[in-house]
Amino acid sequence: MDEVRTKYAGSVVGLFWVVLSPLILLTLYSVVYLVIFRVQPASMTQHGYVLYILSGLVPFLGFADALHTGSSSLSSNKAILLNTVYPAELVPLRAVLASHAMTLVGLGIVVLATLFLGSYSWALVLLPVLLLFQVMLAVGIAWVFSLASLVLRDISHILGFATMLLLIMSPIAYTPDMVPNNLQFIIYLNPLSYFITGFQEILAYGRPPSWSLFSAITCLGLMSFCVGYWVFSRMKKAFFDYV
Repeated sequence: MDEVRTKYAGSVVGLFWVVLSPLILLTLYSVVYLVIFRVQPASMTQHGYVLYILSGLVPFLGFADALHTGSSSLSSNKAILLNTVYPAELVPLRAVLASHAMTLVGLGIVVLATLFLGSYSWALVLLPVLLLFQVMLAVGIAWVFSLASLVLRDISHILGFATMLLLIMSPIAYTPDMVPNNLQFIIYLNPLSYFITGFQEILAYGRPPSWSLFSAITCLGLMSFCVGYWVFSRMKKAFFDYV
């Protein structure tokens, strides 16, 4: 909570940005797709299509923000690295958790939309599980990139382009069926696609993810967390020499 307060310290409305930011963003996207574009897949209603987009957009934005803030957390808190009492592993972890505060609010808004549209089901209880594995995915990657950013200042710029590429490769505004068969493998090369599809299955389609999809999400989250922690714990002393 302290990390979230620090993030919005000095702003006029302070912590209210945690609620206002996703509310404004989701309203803008809804207006763009409902009023301006007026496009939708043939198998969805217009409101269902907006719900599909928001179901994928909210977790994507949370992951992107967590990736950037988590990767730069060590560079912007170098004094903590010299503290032998405070575990350095907690710096990227706290940054990633704080970044997902808005994701929690955004998902809450989307859940309210599913209740309003009547597309909810018991699968909603799986949302915290999916979010937990997404946080584990982000933490594992942030651990590795936070070390690399201590010696390579280009990391933040590279992540900016990588995030843009992930947005294009993620089925947020399109369904996998809309992609030509010979190009669909691009979607599945993107680990984040599995998480976005899982959230869309629950929120937009009102059904649980398939076992194969849920297994992929579980493996990706656990693998990223374990590998990221292993790399961080063994390499941190070598990288801290650059501080």
